[in-house]
Amino acid sequence: MLQTFARRGVRVAFGIPGGLISSVFDALADVPEIELVMTRHEGMAAFCAIGHAVATRMPALVLTTSGPGITNALTGIAAAFLEELPLIFIGGEVPANAASRGAIQDASSNGIDAVALLRTVTRWSARVDSAAGAVGAAEQAFRVATGARPGPVFLSLPLDVGNATGRPQRIAIGEAAPWPEPDPGACREVVQRLRRAKRPLIVAGNGARDAALELRLLAEYTGSPVVTTPHAKGVFPERHRLHLGGIGLGGHPSARAYLAAGPDVVCIVGSKLNDYATDGWTIPLTGSEATFQIDREPWLIGRNYPVTAGIVADARAALSAMLSVAPTDSTPPPPLREITGIRRIVDESSRSSDGPLKPGRVFAALQDAFPDAFWACDQGEHCAYAIHYLQIDDPTQFRTMVGFASMGTGIGLAIGARAAQRNRTVIGVCGDGGFAMHAGEILTCVEHAIDVVLVVINDGRWNMVHHGFHAVYGRRPQSLPSHVADLAGVARDFGAVGARIETPADLDREHLRRLAGLGRPLVLDVRIDPSLSLSADSRSGALRNFADFAVGGER
Repeated sequence: MLQTFARRGVRVAFGIPGGLISSVFDALADVPEIELVMTRHEGMAAFCAIGHAVATRMPALVLTTSGPGITNALTGIAAAFLEELPLIFIGGEVPANAASRGAIQDASSNGIDAVALLRTVTRWSARVDSAAGAVGAAEQAFRVATGARPGPVFLSLPLDVGNATGRPQRIAIGEAAPWPEPDPGACREVVQRLRRAKRPLIVAGNGARDAALELRLLAEYTGSPVVTTPHAKGVFPERHRLHLGGIGLGGHPSARAYLAAGPDVVCIVGSKLNDYATDGWTIPLTGSEATFQIDREPWLIGRNYPVTAGIVADARAALSAMLSVAPTDSTPPPPLREITGIRRIVDESSRSSDGPLKPGRVFAALQDAFPDAFWACDQGEHCAYAIHYLQIDDPTQFRTMVGFASMGTGIGLAIGARAAQRNRTVIGVCGDGGFAMHAGEILTCVEHAIDVVLVVINDGRWNMVHHGFHAVYGRRPQSLPSHVADLAGVARDFGAVGARIETPADLDREHLRRLAGLGRPLVLDVRIDPSLSLSADSRSGALRNFADFAVGGER
């Protein structure tokens, strides 16, 4: 199995050993093409595999023992499923002669039934029943994981099968058919309507990430301003005059103002228009004259906002078709005078020398010190700050996993991406809450020489939760965290570099670069003003809307 994966290009495995998966860990010694990275939690192994997939577009292996090893990994597998990122999960299982007899960690069909458990969050979930079928199972797993709709797959491997002797064999698999071709007539209509509109708008989602060039050319040809969802930050260059900024979590006033005035023709490209993107479906995203939506999945079109017409196709194919059928008129559309790029909330905060540190100043300094870095952002108030204040012009420079929105994904994303890209600075942004959940992974980075930069926005509390409770209920639970811990000290005790960032002087460019250049994992313990919140107007607003709906029964 491992030789088959190696032949297909799999180069790394993340996981934690245990008795029932021991055969795979032992066999890895004979497959030098696959590097083994031992994490400190099975969920983080899956998060790291997500980062590897983002950086390389290739699946990594996730290896866990049965029972709690499988259930611990479940959150990360679900995140990969919703993000449509490939990984191959192999979980141990009790041997056939121990199944259904009360064996510890029994994951057979009469135990926790791991195959059934994983079926809802994978593209394919199966049990390897014999050594003879191992190669075929591996080929199927790789094919499904890397198919037109990528995602995680799961193989349950009983210990007796894992210890059996198999024979190498080769299976030839041709390329599967891609997504449907976009309809030329519909594409032509979208281009014509956008170009003739008085107030056009393009809404770009994560599904447009591989179509960044085509998206920019279409926006420029039609003179259409662009807004991006939190999932799609960087898909359209943020220094471009036509970019109005983000909507939803961490959104910008420039985007809200344009939407409030009402676009007449809207084209939605590759977005599910989910809760985070729309502040709980409260943002008006339909045009007064026409609304178009492009998506690979027909069931997503018109699901959350009514549309005039939908185009079922891959975003890149659809936008390329639009450019190819565009009229030959080279006269540029009249510029919209109000479109002058992104406006941020309290933009001057990026230059503030006041204490405590303002998030705008922190992110401006970090970006100045590391202009070419890849940013991996975890979930929480800091995610809103990063989306709002970072200026990202390249779709390969920023990712946040808001599909499942699990705390820890950003940390694993950063570790996996840095492990795969040793020639690029990788910065993981998380909160003190997420760091506390997964601090043990600093040991993973130390032991495997993964010199990631981890920026911990440390305000001693779960800030989004803190402000959210007050915004929705007018009070907060008394037991919410409030202690500001010395996380830089924790990092140093683990063997990493730890530095506390409290004043503007600590954000000096050369100081930050010197810390990052020591060749060891770096944890920046950043103390910020805890009274600030961007999510109170977006995420908390969505929760208030949900609460009102639940109480009133109708909007």
